[in-house]
Amino acid sequence: MPVVILRLVEYYPSETELVRILRTTGPQALVLSSEDTRAAAGVARQAEAHAPGIQLLGIGWSNSPEVLLELMRAGVREFLQAPFDLQAVEAAVHRLLNAAPRAPAGAELSEEIYSFLPCKAGVGATTIAVNLSVILSELCKQKGKVLLADFDLNSGLCGFLLKLQSPHSVVDAANHAFSLDESLWRQLSSPAGELDVLPSGKLAPGWRIDPAQIRSMLDFWRRYYSVICLDHSGNLEKYSIELLHESRYILLVCTAELPALHLARERLALLRTLELESKVRIVLNRATRKDVIRPEEVEKLLGLPVYAILPNDYKGVHRAIALGKTVEVGSELGKRLRQLAESLLNGGENQAPERRRFVEYFTLAPARYTFMPGKEGPAS
Repeated sequence: MPVVILRLVEYYPSETELVRILRTTGPQALVLSSEDTRAAAGVARQAEAHAPGIQLLGIGWSNSPEVLLELMRAGVREFLQAPFDLQAVEAAVHRLLNAAPRAPAGAELSEEIYSFLPCKAGVGATTIAVNLSVILSELCKQKGKVLLADFDLNSGLCGFLLKLQSPHSVVDAANHAFSLDESLWRQLSSPAGELDVLPSGKLAPGWRIDPAQIRSMLDFWRRYYSVICLDHSGNLEKYSIELLHESRYILLVCTAELPALHLARERLALLRTLELESKVRIVLNRATRKDVIRPEEVEKLLGLPVYAILPNDYKGVHRAIALGKTVEVGSELGKRLRQLAESLLNGGENQAPERRRFVEYFTLAPARYTFMPGKEGPAS
């Protein structure tokens, strides 16, 4: 009979720890020792509250009416008395497995997966991914944690921008994709304040991730995190396309320059063939008043509305990189990034106002173009 033990806990966990275990393992059934009947009943009630429909099996030396009644009141419907009889164990497990599909544990899986895709190298997608992930981790502090995973295996910079010195990487996580648990994951991931980060690690140009590894990692992450941010290289590798299909939104980052817009249109053409266009949100980065190509012209060229406009703040970004921190929250760029984060969490849709003159995008903060004036200068 196919049974896999996902986690062995040799004590009665607190409610907080139990919730974390349920999220990270997603079990169909929970086996509870009745050595401390009251504690076991408490865990059973908490498990049912946080994972409705989870199957509960009690085990112990005593099957006294008092023990059975307390466990039954807590939702335990199966009990095995030690020493265990093999046939009784098989019958109980068989009943649990039959009941599980009709009443799944219902572990909450996050749908908030955001992919950051540059139209070409150097447009600032990673800088946006890092800063936006940090903001999201602060906004989601009460709901759950946020993960930033760097899937640019050739030129990943997320760890560098946050000055992380982790020896582990996406490659390590993929190699352990089918055995991830909370304990192992704590060793692989690196904290950066409220944010968890999985860097790309050392250069691995010849290494590729199998789609099955991607799905296994995402299954674990979706149970463990409320928001998952994925930074891509822009080369649209097979594993990257797999991740894009799993994403809720694909933030395609470009600048108002002809080479960047040409490549953005090429990326969009491919995404359309993959039926991913509905997920795409155009982010126009490093915008200034002097840009020759205006937002409405970008929209016409790409065939999609511009979702967000971020101002050019070369000095602010350079200062943040030097310090290993995010851009100043009070800066215009910091404000626009926060608006973008809030928009994503609120459903990802912007209300489109009436068309305004181009100059007004730099003096107001309309709902459609989340942009304010920034400093002009070299590319950030």
